[in-house]
Amino acid sequence: MTEIKNISETLNKTLQELQNLQGTQKESFEQVLKDAIKEASQVEQEAQKAIEAFAKGELSIHQVVLAMQKADISLQTLIQVRNKVITAYEEISRMQV
Repeated sequence: MTEIKNISETLNKTLQELQNLQGTQKESFEQVLKDAIKEASQVEQEAQKAIEAFAKGELSIHQVVLAMQKADISLQTLIQVRNKVITAYEEISRMQV
């Protein structure tokens, strides 16, 4: 029974926190996309630096592969988001007003 009470208290706290967020500044969708693009670019640059460090003998091949995979996943995620945004735009443009 105490577990249910704890869950209820946690839920109430979470709801209060969400209500407090209404007055705070919210990020726009455009800003979120820009931040995601910047982050993907930084990850790609880190992968490039890892390749250069490997060529100098400073990093192991495992670290380079991990950096490259991280950059690839970041890029693939951005591509999927772009595809979804384009699909949503096309659907909206086909709506009759």
